[in-house]
Amino acid sequence: MKKTTFVLLIIITSIQAFSQLKIPVGTRSDINKFMTTTTYFVLKNDLLSDFNDALKEAAEKHWTITPYEFIYLSDFEKYKKDSDKSFLMINQVYFEKDKSQTLFDFLILTIGGNYKTVNDMPTLCAVPLCYNGALESEYDYKTGLMIKFIQNHILICKQNPDLNENNIADYYMSKTDSLKGKTLYLLKEEVAPDIRTKNSFASAYPYNFDYTTKENIRNLINNNSKDGLILHVLGPQIKSTLSYCIKIIIDTENGLVYYYDMHKINNKNPAHLLQSDLKKLTKKE
Repeated sequence: MKKTTFVLLIIITSIQAFSQLKIPVGTRSDINKFMTTTTYFVLKNDLLSDFNDALKEAAEKHWTITPYEFIYLSDFEKYKKDSDKSFLMINQVYFEKDKSQTLFDFLILTIGGNYKTVNDMPTLCAVPLCYNGALESEYDYKTGLMIKFIQNHILICKQNPDLNENNIADYYMSKTDSLKGKTLYLLKEEVAPDIRTKNSFASAYPYNFDYTTKENIRNLINNNSKDGLILHVLGPQIKSTLSYCIKIIIDTENGLVYYYDMHKINNKNPAHLLQSDLKKLTKKE
């Protein structure tokens, strides 16, 4: 993955398995420093942004580990060199082997200081949010889930200083509960057509699931549902030259990751949750 303007550097050595994803992990010093900062949630430069509203709501409902304030992206340059500030903001990435150089928006957490650009600042966490340019309605209702993941990631790293980008994915997988006690909530349009009916999905996934609405997913997240799993798919909604689809399954209570994978989009493998994903997800049971 290469840098562009306002781009976070995350190395992915393989797109075949979650265990190969290197999630950023701050050093012990960075984590301890972060805990003393005020976190600035960086809003888009758009007064009518639904994502801005969702980010504010998510911070107020779920963010507890540091004091926080809100600024607009236009203010970031003014504050970024302050070492007593941390920033939760959108950055962009593309994958090095992707010839289309498709941009994804990631939510990242970083610390201010005497750094030239955001690329030089310590990255404590990052989570895929959407394709760059996606409609906000495709992801804003899941913003609280991303905030939970980021906060939980920091607490896990603080409590387990031996974790690093090479082993934290395996750590997450070892800490997830059984699927038997969970309900997987999905939007029907995010599931591949060959498993989109309830009967076909149940034949590949023998645990509780429910096709639901964006509003219900928002409520499950806000209410910290103890038995919910949410599917998050990053894929183009219409035919395009975009190359990859990212799929994540996260629990609604604490933001723990149960599944994370990517695939190259083609006629056989559309930008949806695939039957092969369900096989991988249930294999560990």
